[in-house]
Amino acid sequence: MGSNVVNLTDREYMQLLQERILENYANEMNKRIATREAEEMERVKNLVLIGRIPLDEAPPEMVDHPVRLIEMHCRRLIAERRAKIKVHKGFIPKHLYVDDTPDPPSGLSIEEGHVFRSKNERLCHPPACVLNIPDKEDVKRGYMFTEENYAKLNLEGSLIQELRKSQTVEEMYQLADRIMGITTPEAEQ
Repeated sequence: MGSNVVNLTDREYMQLLQERILENYANEMNKRIATREAEEMERVKNLVLIGRIPLDEAPPEMVDHPVRLIEMHCRRLIAERRAKIKVHKGFIPKHLYVDDTPDPPSGLSIEEGHVFRSKNERLCHPPACVLNIPDKEDVKRGYMFTEENYAKLNLEGSLIQELRKSQTVEEMYQLADRIMGITTPEAEQ
């Protein structure tokens, strides 16, 4: 038995070796699991600290974390201050009058006997309806020209006056060509 040579047929030695290998594998596996759990806990802590996960949902390992303690202290202070605030509720009377008379009609709602405006009724009226001043008085005051004075002072040419009086589009184009000159290539031909 003093030799270092291992006999592969030695059953006890092989079982001992197999147990040692399985123990070694289990220890390595437990180390990897513990490392992954620690990394996941660090990741969750970072998510809680940057605000992605609310502090209420933080893992129980973070109960004594300074950030959580500060947050709980701040919440307690805010709750105490909010409890001290009194919200004043204004008194709204049910009736505006002491004698409990009903409110007078406002005229804003459609009441019985209301007449709507007809479709033919005009909303905008010409100023002549309101002023009732004839043009002759304005001419006397010097606010308006007479038709003869306007014709004398009108600097429009005779062709432009004919253009204003023309009725068809063809007449307008012919007069426009005479006034401006031929501008379209079709008219040149």
